Amino acid sequence: MADEPAGGWPKAISELKMLKQLGRGYFGEVWEAKPTNNPDGKSWAVKKVPTSIIQQHGLSEQMDREIAILRKLKHQFIVECKFDFRDRSHIYIGMDFAQGGGMFDLLSRAGKFTYEKSAQYFYEMCDALEYLHALKPPVVHRDIKPENILLDKGGHVKLADFGWSNIMQDANLRVTFCGTPDYLAPEMIRGEGHDQSLDMWEMGVLLYEMTIGKAPFGASNQEQTCRLILQVDLRFPAALDKDCQNLIKGLCQLKMADRLSATQSKAHNFVKKFYKFAAVQDALTMEEDSGRPSVVNRNLQRKKALLDQEMAQILQAKARDEKLLLETSQNLEQSAADCRTALRARVKAEENLKKMVEREKEQVSEAEALSLELRELQKRYA
Repeated sequence: MADEPAGGWPKAISELKMLKQLGRGYFGEVWEAKPTNNPDGKSWAVKKVPTSIIQQHGLSEQMDREIAILRKLKHQFIVECKFDFRDRSHIYIGMDFAQGGGMFDLLSRAGKFTYEKSAQYFYEMCDALEYLHALKPPVVHRDIKPENILLDKGGHVKLADFGWSNIMQDANLRVTFCGTPDYLAPEMIRGEGHDQSLDMWEMGVLLYEMTIGKAPFGASNQEQTCRLILQVDLRFPAALDKDCQNLIKGLCQLKMADRLSATQSKAHNFVKKFYKFAAVQDALTMEEDSGRPSVVNRNLQRKKALLDQEMAQILQAKARDEKLLLETSQNLEQSAADCRTALRARVKAEENLKKMVEREKEQVSEAEALSLELRELQKRYA
């Protein structure tokens, strides 16, 4: 591989220097790491998963599948797997280090994105999904959400976390129930099986959250959330761009076959209107693939340069106006972000409490049974 270090890819934890923890989940941690023989070299994001947890939950096949999927993916908007190895205690997966951080943190701080930024992220995500869905066999991500989208140093998306991904064999529908409650598609709730269109439903939910600042089907409990999803109870603020509404509706369709594909979504009027360089970038990509520049593309490059200059001037003027607006709305947006974080924490706490209550009931039942058995023994030997 072109970016393989001189000493080769790491094959043991002793060949890595763990710098700082980037994230932590139930199934492991993600660390920024560098090779021990080159501390000034390029950073990697290393996913560190305890083998005990994998074995405890019977997830060995799922972990192997995630690694196999990551190994075969080569796309500018998808995190690339560089290496993997394992020892007695952990499995290690080395990936691109996303210097721009995560979309979830960025969205939490901002409250919501501008139409221009939303259109850019949406287009790049659809470009990645178009690639995944065109593979033979197709790959379905199945867990599109801000937490699984990273950003590179240029602010472009990097789709990550393929732990729930699956390869569609022989066009059969998958039936595994997975994903995040707010992003679940109707077919996942009903257990009817799903295909590539599942990712596109989740893209509709993502676009809603990026442009409005909240999940379209979020409710006080998971049961109500599922009910709203099955009803496709979409409600939009009156001020939301009509093309944006139309695109979300085209993705969040009850019937899988009615949903827009990744290719159709990239060409939607919302994207064309707010992500003005999409057509230029598509043309340049075609040129790179062919290796032969055309007159049309050279003209597009010149036009793009002019557009870049004009856009820079527009953005400067817009930045001045937005700064004034930001100063008056920052406190409100931060409060909204705190509320969303607190709500997610509350939902998680309620789930944990429910499990604790169920366990307490089991322990009470066990204690009563032991007490009854003890009384019987006392009677027998009295």
